[in-house]
Amino acid sequence: MMTTFRARRMAARLAACAALFLAATVPAQAQPADWPSRPIKIIVPAPAGGPFDRTIRPLAQHLSQTLKQPVVVDNRPSAGNIVGTQAGATAAPDGYSVTMTGMLNTIAQHMYPGIPFDIVKDFEHVGSIGAGAQWLVVRSDAGIGSFQDLVQQAKREPGKINYASSGAGSTGHLVMEVLQQAAGLQLTHVPYKGGAPALQDVLAGVVSVIVIPPNAALSSIQSGKLKVLAVSSTERSPIAPAAPTFTELGYQQLSISSWVGLSVPKATPAAIVARLAAALQAAVKDPAIARQLEFEGLTPLVNTPQQYTQLVRDDTQRWGQLVRSLNIKAN
Repeated sequence: MMTTFRARRMAARLAACAALFLAATVPAQAQPADWPSRPIKIIVPAPAGGPFDRTIRPLAQHLSQTLKQPVVVDNRPSAGNIVGTQAGATAAPDGYSVTMTGMLNTIAQHMYPGIPFDIVKDFEHVGSIGAGAQWLVVRSDAGIGSFQDLVQQAKREPGKINYASSGAGSTGHLVMEVLQQAAGLQLTHVPYKGGAPALQDVLAGVVSVIVIPPNAALSSIQSGKLKVLAVSSTERSPIAPAAPTFTELGYQQLSISSWVGLSVPKATPAAIVARLAAALQAAVKDPAIARQLEFEGLTPLVNTPQQYTQLVRDDTQRWGQLVRSLNIKAN
């Protein structure tokens, strides 16, 4: 009997030692009650100094003030935003690695073969930052005075009107593809490696038409070099009030906004996601942040993690169908 008792006590001690050993060897995960206890990193899959970078930096400062920890920006640019977004998807799910995600991710998901993450399934989506309209513009001396002029000329001479974009699968490219399907047009796509050279050639008269964010085109519109034919927002723009919306023109399917937001790796604790979401919503509601977003051509967009998740899911499906139907591949 004594031997059996000693054996049981020894087994209990061994089990306790094993549990302590396992606890010491398993990496510590952030506990929601302790988070954040060190700096937070926001991965921006775009170059420093660009629109995404200019958008996120004042917002990161606001988050830092709310969360009482430094929030640093980590730029990791690449085609299709793949490198930075993959780094975000594979980071530890502890709330210390946040990724700037956006509509471009939902397009790239279908354009690049063997993409190493799933934008819907590999993230917990925190919330949106803002959404920006796209403007259909032409060179003012191109002989196209209105959207109706563009449609009529394109139908008279199929394939003769060229349009520029920042690359195959870019927002501008896909908006123009939707337009061609909706209006029964045939235009010729001229892809460039970036929005700046595309706009430069439109201004130089090499190409007549482009779809572009308003902040990129505004100075050329104000100087009279470019003319806005239509805007993809749900309402007319106060800075181009004469330009109709696509919805007014009868093309509801062209009511398109290019959006950005924040996401964290899958399995990040729900309590951390909720705290991040609350801090993000407070930042986006701040008037100073709103002014910065508007300067970058974005309308502040406040939503919940569930709403942002649905937006990511819906646009991934929407753009996937279009990319597959047109067999668009990355350059």
